[in-house]
Amino acid sequence: MEMEGAAYFSRTHQRDPKPLFKKALPSLRRNVQCLRPIPPANPNPSKAALAKRFPGTDFATTDIERATAALRDALRQAGHLPKLPAPPSVEGPFELITVWLAPAGERMLVPMLIRQHTHEEPTAQLMTTTGSPAEHPMPLTALPEALVAGRGRVPRTARAALAEFLTNALSLDSTTNRLLLVRRARTSDKDIWPWLQDSRITFDQLVLPGIDLTAPNADPVHRKPGDHPGLRIIRLRERSDRSAVPRAFGVTQELASADDDTDNLIPVTRHGRFSGLVEVGERSFWGINPRPDQNQTPLTLTKLDPAQTANRTWTCSNPSSLEIVPAFLQDGDNPADWAMYVHAQRRLHAHTSIATTWPAIVHLAELMEEYIL
Repeated sequence: MEMEGAAYFSRTHQRDPKPLFKKALPSLRRNVQCLRPIPPANPNPSKAALAKRFPGTDFATTDIERATAALRDALRQAGHLPKLPAPPSVEGPFELITVWLAPAGERMLVPMLIRQHTHEEPTAQLMTTTGSPAEHPMPLTALPEALVAGRGRVPRTARAALAEFLTNALSLDSTTNRLLLVRRARTSDKDIWPWLQDSRITFDQLVLPGIDLTAPNADPVHRKPGDHPGLRIIRLRERSDRSAVPRAFGVTQELASADDDTDNLIPVTRHGRFSGLVEVGERSFWGINPRPDQNQTPLTLTKLDPAQTANRTWTCSNPSSLEIVPAFLQDGDNPADWAMYVHAQRRLHAHTSIATTWPAIVHLAELMEEYIL
């Protein structure tokens, strides 16, 4: 449905009806997808406005893109998801897993476990609570209804239960090829999974959630890939996490003709934005999305010349950088290949035409936060 955002209702001193729709309609198995209204076409557009129109329509390109993104989100919530591709090095069944700790007020969390399989429909599972002592895997399309009903809410202080929930997500007894994507924020708390912290992570030497690493005599068991066949863990950290992932500024070299009369090629340095995967340290990669179309920063722009004072006001940053750390892999795995697999999930076919901050399965989990009211 078309609806103004929360800022509009606050500015006009009206009550925002979106939370009410999010709370009521899922109980009727009607999920909600909102879109800020698209302004009507101007019958007498200027030349500048005509240039911004989407070909063959009377509407601006940005409005068409917004409508397309909202439709894709609605289809995803209805279960129309792209088929999960297996990584190139994996043969046979493969499972992608994520655990998302969603806030529910100041004192509660809603942990969500989402699994997507190459040969099965995606499922979701919530934590057991006093009011719901048994929580079984459900179709992903049923998750909004469960969230609206208030299921899966646990105190933030229930760290032992959260650690057990994360341990169960690892499926330690399974031998299926599987990959757990875990966000560093919230999850790396010292009482939940401190092994995910920068100073304590040990590559390919897994320490399970809930094990205290701060005690003076701490001697945790480090599990190796051979102890858990098929298991892989990749830690994710978005740029907004205390600015831990800086915005990169790229430099590339290309071969160009020296002049029009010869075929000689010489290297030419070009400054500008960089997109793709960049290795920035041991087992640490930045996944950098292409710059958005609406940000038309010239590729020739430089901030290295102080004499060009006008360049100081230009934004020269890559949007939506994501730190990707393959923390636990199997013997013979290439960390760069697995990092690229995760980065590609941000632009997975039929997921979105605009790269998201998170890989598709994690993005779905974040979308579900809107049903926690």
